[in-house]
Amino acid sequence: MTLRDSKTILTPAQALARYKEDLSVRLADNRMGVLPGVIGTIFFERGGNPEGRQRILDCFDRFEQLFGEHLNGGKDTDLAKFSKRTGIEKIRRAIVETPSHLQVGVVRSSATDQDTAAEYNIKTLTNIVVPEDYTAPTGWTVSKGREAGLSYLKFNVPMELVTTTDGIAQYESFLRYVCQRLIVRGGYGGLSPILPYSYHRYMPQEWALAERFSGLEIDSTAHLLKDDFDPVSYEGPSSSEMTAFYDHLHPGAKVGRWGFIKGVNWYTILGELFVDRLGGEAAIREALNRPDIHIERIGSCLLIRAGDFPRLGAPEEGLPESYVFVNSVLRVLRDPGPDALHTYIPDLPSADTKNARAWAARFDLPDAAPIPEPPTVVPQPVKREPVRLNVRGGSPCPEAGWWHTPAKAGSRRYFEAGEIMPAIEGSPWGETYWHWSPSER
Repeated sequence: MTLRDSKTILTPAQALARYKEDLSVRLADNRMGVLPGVIGTIFFERGGNPEGRQRILDCFDRFEQLFGEHLNGGKDTDLAKFSKRTGIEKIRRAIVETPSHLQVGVVRSSATDQDTAAEYNIKTLTNIVVPEDYTAPTGWTVSKGREAGLSYLKFNVPMELVTTTDGIAQYESFLRYVCQRLIVRGGYGGLSPILPYSYHRYMPQEWALAERFSGLEIDSTAHLLKDDFDPVSYEGPSSSEMTAFYDHLHPGAKVGRWGFIKGVNWYTILGELFVDRLGGEAAIREALNRPDIHIERIGSCLLIRAGDFPRLGAPEEGLPESYVFVNSVLRVLRDPGPDALHTYIPDLPSADTKNARAWAARFDLPDAAPIPEPPTVVPQPVKREPVRLNVRGGSPCPEAGWWHTPAKAGSRRYFEAGEIMPAIEGSPWGETYWHWSPSER
């Protein structure tokens, strides 16, 4: 079954022209409570140590370079209030001077108060570094200097930005920069309702929009999802009576958290943990080998883009087919029983547990198999045979060794793993594919 080419496709410009008012909530004093925007949400490692903090600062500085003319305020601690006086220098100092055993929670924004939706916004909430050795009553230990949990960084720009080719390139350039600087575990990017920092009162509107437009990401509580991407394991009778604790999946230990992705959007970003679960980068590239699906290796992650521009998924469009296609491969990485995406809201529909599970599965085909339950015990690592598929030009080399392509005479050469294998322009063979060659004698 396929949905390809079965419905209208709206470009961001067309979608915004048709639905801008529907995607917005204007307050009585003319401030905006909800705006249509484009987000990038990244969960990453090592945000607690000095090097990680510097990398976060680099991202904030780059955002300031790109969009600083729009940025008017922010907050320099997680519990601070928004202020016009909280400029980039205060935020920069907070990022690099906050002790490693304390979280950094800062926001740089076009909004100057917490009740107005910001067209431009970047924020982070980091993990911490354990300040001293700790031994639990049941005997498990955590050493001084160990990082606890993941960090997250999220940014948004107005939907108007991606109505032009230059604007899309600007968004993608910054997303790539963030993925290059940070040690990424996972993330996503695409269209989303932009809510104020004090988002709680607008969660029903966020749910109503996501229910109507399938391409919109529910992301007001992204800061609560860090643990979902972060597996842990332990030994002992139960998680409350552990005798050993691991901040990773230790073979033979009991699974505390398996680690899942949230789902699929225009951009879906996979760290090495999730790439390995799908059989490796080459296997993912083969499974998603279609002209409208772009896969790019940046640093510690793969960026998978479903189509040339983000889709709204308006009623007349139906489900964006490229999102459905990517989801058909990546869906096994999702949690089979995800929790609510909204905090409790009495008397109003929201992304509670029931609705959130239906929303997470919105790109599943009707005949899709159930997502497997995670194991209760961490399995032993699977030793894979070397991957020696045909590799398309422009892709990273999956295995160090000798390769050749019929697109160019005398092309046989040695590639290092991860080295980009070039595409041969103007070859009568058409698209370039590299093939494994036996080692030289």
